[in-house]
Amino acid sequence: MGQAKRRLPEALALTDGRPEAIGAYLARQRRLRGITLDALAADTRLPRRSLERLEAGAYDGTPDGFVRGFVRTVAAALGLDPDETIARMLPEPALDARGAHARWIQLLNRPAGWLGLAALAVSALALWVVASGEPPAVAVRGDGTTRIHRRDAVRELAESVGALAPPAEAPAEPSRDAP
Repeated sequence: MGQAKRRLPEALALTDGRPEAIGAYLARQRRLRGITLDALAADTRLPRRSLERLEAGAYDGTPDGFVRGFVRTVAAALGLDPDETIARMLPEPALDARGAHARWIQLLNRPAGWLGLAALAVSALALWVVASGEPPAVAVRGDGTTRIHRRDAVRELAESVGALAPPAEAPAEPSRDAP
């Protein structure tokens, strides 16, 4: 157990520049420290079989919460910084903010980019027209006021099957000039 906590200089932990899988990295660090799998299993209370699978690369492609906790436990037992070890297993971000901006500039500098943008705009406009439905009927009265009549599809259906009598004509509204 005392062996597991001692640290080695970081120069020994460096690779030849290529990204190293987390399982291979932890196996190399364990061997550099002279710790056996049985000793590591006893120190971490993790099954030896699980440690063998970790070092074989079974968890390299899945950086979920379970695997992160597993790697964090093994890294701490080996005397490594758990946060740095977790950072080794996470993928690099694809683009920063400038990279995303540069990709938009590249896209718009090509004729195909403008064509795609125009197609996107036309399809958005068509979707808006279809989704908005029929516009409401607007009636402008002689006195300058407007009245909006909206279509009621349920009422129209009920009238068409005879379940509802058509609406009676509304009585004329009294004029504002009358007392």
